[in-house]
Amino acid sequence: MQLQFQSGASMRTWCILALVAGVTATNSTRHLATVGQCGNAEDNTDYWGNDVAGQAVSSASACCDLCGANNQCAISVYTGGMCYLKSGRGARSTKQGATALPKPSSPYPTEANTDYWGNDIDAKAATSVGECATYCAANSQCVVSVLTGSTCYLKSKLGDKSVNNGATAIRVGGNAPTSCTQQANTDYYGNDIGSTKPSSASGCCADCAANAQCLVAVYTGGTCWLKNKVGSSSYNNGAVALFSGRSPVPAPATGGSNVPFQNLKVQYKYPIKGGGSYNMVTNYQSCARQSQRSDSSIGPLSEQVSMIFRGPMYIFGISVFQPSGGNWNRVSSWTPQQSNNLVFMNNLNPNKFNNQPPQGYAQADGMGFSETPVQFGGWLRDASDPSNIFGGPGVATGAEVNIMQPSKCSATGGCLGVFDQKYGLNGWGGSKIFVVKAIMYGSGLPAIWMLNAQVMRANQYGCNCRGMSDPGGCGELDIAEAIPNGGNNLATHYYYLDTHPSPGHDTWTTRPTDRAATFVTIMDEASGTIKVMRFTDDDYDKFFDTNALSNDAVSAMISR
Repeated sequence: MQLQFQSGASMRTWCILALVAGVTATNSTRHLATVGQCGNAEDNTDYWGNDVAGQAVSSASACCDLCGANNQCAISVYTGGMCYLKSGRGARSTKQGATALPKPSSPYPTEANTDYWGNDIDAKAATSVGECATYCAANSQCVVSVLTGSTCYLKSKLGDKSVNNGATAIRVGGNAPTSCTQQANTDYYGNDIGSTKPSSASGCCADCAANAQCLVAVYTGGTCWLKNKVGSSSYNNGAVALFSGRSPVPAPATGGSNVPFQNLKVQYKYPIKGGGSYNMVTNYQSCARQSQRSDSSIGPLSEQVSMIFRGPMYIFGISVFQPSGGNWNRVSSWTPQQSNNLVFMNNLNPNKFNNQPPQGYAQADGMGFSETPVQFGGWLRDASDPSNIFGGPGVATGAEVNIMQPSKCSATGGCLGVFDQKYGLNGWGGSKIFVVKAIMYGSGLPAIWMLNAQVMRANQYGCNCRGMSDPGGCGELDIAEAIPNGGNNLATHYYYLDTHPSPGHDTWTTRPTDRAATFVTIMDEASGTIKVMRFTDDDYDKFFDTNALSNDAVSAMISR
């Protein structure tokens, strides 16, 4: 087709019309998510400089689209049929008929009502998520930006996450990967460089991707742990390990293969005979009793139990596991900093002098009585005067405490024998595994042992269903007990029902005096197993400090 023009003015008119027609045709078929979303437009406003492109368009909406499609554009100005794309806001001025249009949306993940504390590297005026995202993307140090009010804060790291109504966090993270290789039910020990609180594993992946140092992250219990090295793996039910792509992905942890048997120092497995009966206390004041039958494959300690500790000893951690849903889930735990479904008791309730059971809550050092639960501090002192044979725990022997669940027998029912309405608490019944990390000392007679919870609810050193030595009655399992004249050795014995002599070993292991030990006590009705094992101190942190042990792991320990 031939076109003829009569003048330069006519030529300019045709060019403009053709350009507008071209834009109109393009807009009629566009599918950009930014169409009609420039809601924070400023009428009669221009921003000086920072132009990255300019193009004739038919409307402010088309100008909005152009900015949304340009990675460098943070804000655009539509004036006189032209759209000027700008990388930032210069000096603001009034210009009749001009419209300033902040970039409407972000190609990056956003979190509504969210802020990340600290690590600010810049702050810019902005009125849209897209504009704020563009400023972060243009800054090589920025991994996340937060738009709150009309200010965009650029941040070099993901700090602590918090709720900030009206704020929007935009995860940019430079060229970090946007997807992760996942390993279910897997944790990686140590090497933490930070933590965040995303709502999902995918959010944890994004947090790791946004941190250049993060090689793997572990999402468990609502917390995302960022790690700069890939440590030893362990099974952790419900946890998700997320690899950012910055390091090779090792084989996932499997149920029994990662039990640290290479660190197993010693173990002792008990031979268990058939059932029998013991005398259950039904009235504390008169010490009335009645016969109680026990036919469990592990004896009367299939009933509720309590674990007891005597100093000198420092306890670092306790975990209790019970089988449920295909795993052995952690049902109770304690560290010196926090407790979960576990309280510390002792026998110092002053009501014992009024012919009442002596159990009560222990003070933080185990040496006093409290009417309410107190966070135990971990340290149990040695005897202050061993020559005073009537001095009791803390005087004649080391300080002594025992653990129970916080729920009261009076509220739950199901507790055998007599119990106090206020301080009679539940123990742990059925199959269970107790794991304790502790260090002992060369003096005194430190010990860890287990009793039928009925003994504690009645009187450990008075009227109870246990008795002394043989026969064992309702049950006592000495796990790691220093005995008089035993030197550095620790004994284990199981006293139960009418068994005589009681099985055990006087020298199954030695006191952990130079570094802590991890003592594992397995009581499994399905296999008829009672077993004590000793691992190293690190094994508690790396393997047993977890929300669950797999059935494979427990089976491997039982059959070892």
